[in-house]
Amino acid sequence: MGTSDSIDRDPAVGHSQEICGPQSDGGPHSPQQEFAWLSFTNSTDVAFALRTTLAGIAVLFTTMWLQIDVPRWAVWTVFVVSPPVRGNALRKTASRLVGTVIGCIAAVAITALFPQERIGYFVVFSAWLGGCAYWATFRRGYVSYAAVLAAFTSAIVAAEVSSMPLHVWRAAVDRGSATFLGTLFAFFASEMSARSDDVPRDLANRVRALASDQLCWAANLLVPGKSKIRKDAPFTARILALDEIITNASAERSGLNWVKPWIAGIPTALLSLQSAVLRVRDTAAHSGTTSETRRAGTDVLENLVAFLRSPASLDLPSLQRQSASLAGLRSAQWAQAPALQEIINAICYLTAGLEAIMDLTPPRLAPPLYPPPKFVAHPHYATTNLIRTVVGIVLGFIIWDVTAWTHGDIFLVYIAVGVVMFVANDDPVAGNWPNLIGNLIGGVVALAAKYLLLVRANEPVCLMIILFVLLFIGALAETKTKLASLGLFYINGLLVLMAPENPQKYDFVQDVNIFIAFVLAYSFVPMIFVAIGTPRKGPERIAELLAHMRQRRRLLSSDLTREQRLCWQTEMYDELQRLQAVTADPRVRDYGVNLLLFAWRTPEAFRPRSPSQMEST
Repeated sequence: MGTSDSIDRDPAVGHSQEICGPQSDGGPHSPQQEFAWLSFTNSTDVAFALRTTLAGIAVLFTTMWLQIDVPRWAVWTVFVVSPPVRGNALRKTASRLVGTVIGCIAAVAITALFPQERIGYFVVFSAWLGGCAYWATFRRGYVSYAAVLAAFTSAIVAAEVSSMPLHVWRAAVDRGSATFLGTLFAFFASEMSARSDDVPRDLANRVRALASDQLCWAANLLVPGKSKIRKDAPFTARILALDEIITNASAERSGLNWVKPWIAGIPTALLSLQSAVLRVRDTAAHSGTTSETRRAGTDVLENLVAFLRSPASLDLPSLQRQSASLAGLRSAQWAQAPALQEIINAICYLTAGLEAIMDLTPPRLAPPLYPPPKFVAHPHYATTNLIRTVVGIVLGFIIWDVTAWTHGDIFLVYIAVGVVMFVANDDPVAGNWPNLIGNLIGGVVALAAKYLLLVRANEPVCLMIILFVLLFIGALAETKTKLASLGLFYINGLLVLMAPENPQKYDFVQDVNIFIAFVLAYSFVPMIFVAIGTPRKGPERIAELLAHMRQRRRLLSSDLTREQRLCWQTEMYDELQRLQAVTADPRVRDYGVNLLLFAWRTPEAFRPRSPSQMEST
């Protein structure tokens, strides 16, 4: 949760408190109920930072004992794959292992093909990284994450030993072993992170909280005479984020996969309900509903909100009674308008989904199913990122070759890491700022700690104590939405410059050169993004997103099935949430919603149209 403002603070909601009262707090396990310390953190965040840092120190001891050459890879892995969400950690662990194995194999294969031919080696190497960047952009979730891991694992393994091809196998085994140990310790840490073992109930409470907030908004919007409330889709981002929450829960509790058809479509159902409410909210001529009909729909939503916001815990008999009551409304005379039918179908699927989550069996009553949400893929962006990556690696190699820089391999590695890491961002230039600043801070802190504190007592215990304190700060920052990226990159800069080993080595000139290398690399990366396919901002970005929505609107035709139309609708919402993220202008947001709702304005909207008709529209 926490992806958007609550309903009573959202200016788009208007009179949300008039009917429903204060919004729910997210259920009995809501983080908001945790005791806050010093107004910026709470016990849950501190516990996460503590166990993650302890896991990092433990894996550092283990890698030192096993004589792995670069122990920091294992520590870094722990912090990367240990987000505060347990199911997310399990999925990240699997993706990181797959991506690391593929990256190691690719690094060894490319080095073997070009053992003494540097130009051919770097041409193929840049093409490989470009392919990874393409898939990291074109796909979402952990396929994208695995592609990123494969790219910068091969960069770390291969680029640093490009002048010493016989060392590549050892580097690959070293990197692979460190990653395996890091993911193993991260898994142990994630097992301690769950506040309860009742994953289905936790998921049901999160769905319950979001649904009650949205239904409260919907009930207010349907009240006759409230047409002055701004037309908006304020829950879009939160609903689409629910898809990731459901996937994480299913990864943690495999039993949820038995009822996947009844829970995977909950985001689609909530989005469909949002559209239907906005259609009913429109003029009576468009919705075909009277004030009495809207009042009846409001009563249904109010009753369901009261049930979902009840202080009592969800129980199966109550859910089944709600489902039976809602199912009986489908035949009611007042509910025969298409938009109202869609509202009832959506809330019937919602209650059936909550039943399935609680009982891990299909619900007794079977409302129409909803497909999982479908997200938009932009091949144009993926191709642009492929070109960016190839050009960036080739230019980095040329700079290294021309200057004969002794640390040029490190410079090239971090160019590869920086380019591939941010290709999936809507604004990679802005995304690179936390990277650059975090690594700068981490590097400076590491140099100060290493040469002012550690050099005085070259003892492993002293190293662990100092490293624990510094890593804990970064782990705590990871729990804060606005500081998460900064904290993660701070840890990276800290580990790279401190380079924890046993015994600890001190070479100030080399450390400064490494510091300069990655700072220059991360400063070079945004130049690539600006030079090739410069990210649009302000009015240009808004116009681009609206153009995407118009193009997608033209794909709608009468040939589509109900499931295809629902998938089309979620793609439109995916574009709409990007639009909402870049502008608060009510006129632009209203226009985006109008584009989304256009398909239901008239029956002709579902019919194929000629190119001239499309242009006139």
